[in-house]
Amino acid sequence: MPNTIKATNLTVTKAFGKFFIAQDVFKKADGTEGKLNYKIWWSQPVSEGQVLEVIGNASANVNEFTNQSGEHVVYAQLSINANDVKVISQVPLTPLSSNWETF
Repeated sequence: MPNTIKATNLTVTKAFGKFFIAQDVFKKADGTEGKLNYKIWWSQPVSEGQVLEVIGNASANVNEFTNQSGEHVVYAQLSINANDVKVISQVPLTPLSSNWETF
């Protein structure tokens, strides 16, 4: 049975054709801020900055590479093959400047 999860309050940080990257920001046990990125497989368009709720099948892959400094890097990539994506809030509009120049 696949691992179905529900992830809420994910903010879209990058959008591509068939997937997007969404970030969860949370408070760690020591009080500092933590960030967790998910790769979400979903074919419908989303916009950077949208806050979403995602339901789908979860998976994780361990990736490794050697960076330009010669350091060996190992990280886990968390993915969700989404069955449902709901927009919680749209991209905030940039406020108009109140500092108008006069001519």
